[in-house]
Formats: sequence, structure tokens, C-alpha cells
Amino acid sequence: MRRIAQEEAKEKARRKEEGSRKRQKSHGDTPEGGSLSSVDVPGADRATLDHETPQHESLGPSKDSTEIEKASRTVFLSNVSTLAITSKSAKKKLIGHLSSFLPLPVKTGEDEATHKVESLRFRSTAFSSAVLPKRAAFARKELMDATTKSTNAYAVYTTAVAAREAVKRINGTVVLDRHMRVDGVAHPAKIDHRRCVFVGNLGFVDDESLMDAAEEGEGKRKRSKVPSDVEEGLWRQFGKAGKVESVRVVRDPKTRVGKGIAYVQFEDANAVEAALLYNEKKFPPALPRILRVTRAKSLQKTWSKANATATARPAHGKPNRIYVAKPSSEVQSFKGRAGKLLGRAGAAKVAAGDQGHGAGRRETPGVAKSPEQVVFEGYRASRNAGRSGLKTGASGKKKGKPKTRSSKRGTAWKAAEGRGK
Repeated sequence: MRRIAQEEAKEKARRKEEGSRKRQKSHGDTPEGGSLSSVDVPGADRATLDHETPQHESLGPSKDSTEIEKASRTVFLSNVSTLAITSKSAKKKLIGHLSSFLPLPVKTGEDEATHKVESLRFRSTAFSSAVLPKRAAFARKELMDATTKSTNAYAVYTTAVAAREAVKRINGTVVLDRHMRVDGVAHPAKIDHRRCVFVGNLGFVDDESLMDAAEEGEGKRKRSKVPSDVEEGLWRQFGKAGKVESVRVVRDPKTRVGKGIAYVQFEDANAVEAALLYNEKKFPPALPRILRVTRAKSLQKTWSKANATATARPAHGKPNRIYVAKPSSEVQSFKGRAGKLLGRAGAAKVAAGDQGHGAGRRETPGVAKSPEQVVFEGYRASRNAGRSGLKTGASGKKKGKPKTRSSKRGTAWKAAEGRGK
């Protein structure tokens, strides 16, 4: 036993010595007669040479938090000229306009101010080629200018403060001869129907002469000199009624062909009254059609009314004439007691029709209904119910003599017979 104990003590001492040597190597301490470690190289820095501790992906920032943080630095741009895609100088001018309100970058050594435009991405662009992918058509700059001369874009700033200031400073400003709408992605502007007007009977595409030529035949109709411009025309014309906050033209997301309607929102509700005077008027060349201008309706009221109509009538517009059988007294009674008998879950199943009353009931041969099928429930007892046709005794009031014709004749006959005696 002593020998075994001595061997265990020697093994513990050996393990302890090996552990101390490993710790010395990890800290860079060289034992006597040992070689120099990597940290003893002249001019080397411990912070640069040490490897970073690997971190688990669950401890790092999540993808959702990263997207939310990037959305707070992103702004949405509408009515951007397509020249920013086809021309490098126009794109440079657009980026310069997006950063025009920012302070000039101050260089301190190698560092630079953080407020600047990080990236610019174009979206909802109409391409003339339907065969090529969007990336290839964008690289070749094959745009469809006949549909619309504007596109949408997303600008990402380096800070969230710059994105918020961009919405306040450059919304509604003119760049590349177009009024640009700027709105936040994380916190979009509120839509107020009291400050909006609905504009209808707009052109589907800006250059409608091509459509007219296709309908009447090639060579029979000449192209108009100045094509229309729906979105920019609404900015300029309705800007005379009041300061415009935003113009939203409803378009197809792929082809950018308009639906013929738009919404114009003002900063002041009083401008709506002045904008209503443009009803049944046209303003060529940007707006060559006769406009239909009305007050915008509340989205919540419109949705509730449409939902009520859809509930009352089916989709094809005819009343629902499907026969619905009236539930029997047995089913009504069981549904009324299902909540107490089966609980909330069982009552929900009964209401959904998953199970009916009398599951697992026993049947008696020769009897039409089993004891479980007999319903003893009726109307709830009340003070005035069940008294018709029943003799409940005298009511306490004395009735007088009858005054009918027969009763009068009987009374007269009795009186005459009495005198004869």
C-alpha cells in the first residue's frame, strides 16, 4: 500500500511540473537553456502577435439587429432621374446633393469625418430588354424611357443622424431637374388622408404617342413633340396650391407602367382646398389628360367597408343562397353546455364541428331515441310564462250579471212567468 501511495505522489508531482512548463510557454517565459519564443523578437508587439480569441456565432451580433441598424441609416429616394444610371457625372451630382447638407469632412491624420453617403442602390427601374437579366441590362444601361423617366433608389449613410437629417433637409428639393422625395426606411413618414388628394385619369406611360401609333398603324400618327411626365408634372402643378410633402404614383413593380392614379400629400391641410380646383382640368405638356381630383379617403374606413361588403356578399357579387340547415334542439343544447362540460378546448372543437353530441352513445334496440338523446330542457321559467289555458282560481274580483241578448231574454221571461203565478 505504501508503494502505491508513493507512485501516486510521484505522478501528481510530474503532472504539476508539466502544467507549470506549459504555462511558462504560453506566457512567453523562457526557461534556462531554452530558445527564444516568438514574443522575444526585437520590435515585435505582444498585442499584434497574439491571436484573437475565437468567438461563437451566438455571442456576436445577430442578423436581425444588423439589418435594423442598417435600416436606421437608410433613406428611400423617389422620382430620381434615370440620368443617374446612364451618366456618371449625373450620379456624382446626385451623391453630392445627398451629402450637401452634411458638414465638410475634416481630416485629422488618417481619420475622416463619419457623416457621408456609404452606398447608393437603384431599384424599380424599367428595362427595355426582357430577355437579359436585370444585372446585365443595368450594366448595358438599356432603360425604357418611354415608360417613365424616373426611378427609385436607396441611399445608405454612415450614421443614423445623417439619415434623419436627410429626410428633413432635402425632401422635395430639385436635383437633375426633378423634385426628389426622401423618406426614412426605419421610420417612414405618416400618411394623413386629411392632407392628401386623390388624382385620377393619369397617363399609364409618359410617351403615349407610341401606344397610339400601334393602335392606328405605323406611319399614320406622328409622335408628339414633348412627351408627358406624370410624376414631375404633379410635383410642379400641385406645388402651386401649397408645399407638397410627397407624390405617390401607383405603378407596376416590374414594368413601371402606371395604374392611372396617384396621391399628393401636402404639408398643410388648407392646401387641399386649393388643389380641388384642379378637378376636370388639364395642364399640358406634363399632364395632357383631364384630371380627376378628389379628397383622399381614410384607408381604415375604406378597408372596413370593403371587408363588410365581402362578408355580406360572395366574390361573384350574387347573394349567398346556399341552404343552411337549422340546428336541432339537441345540437343547440349541447353547444350551450359544451363549455361547462368539456372545457374551453372541447367547446372550441364542438364549435368547429370536430365532434358532435352523443359521441360513444349507447343504442337501445326497439327504441327510437336513446336516453342520452332525450332533451328535457325547455324555456327558462318566468313569471308570466305557462299561465295560458290553466285554471289558477278566482282572481278576487266579483263578476257582474251578463248583459248579452240571451241573458236579457231569460231575465224578461222569468219576470213574466213570475207575474203569471
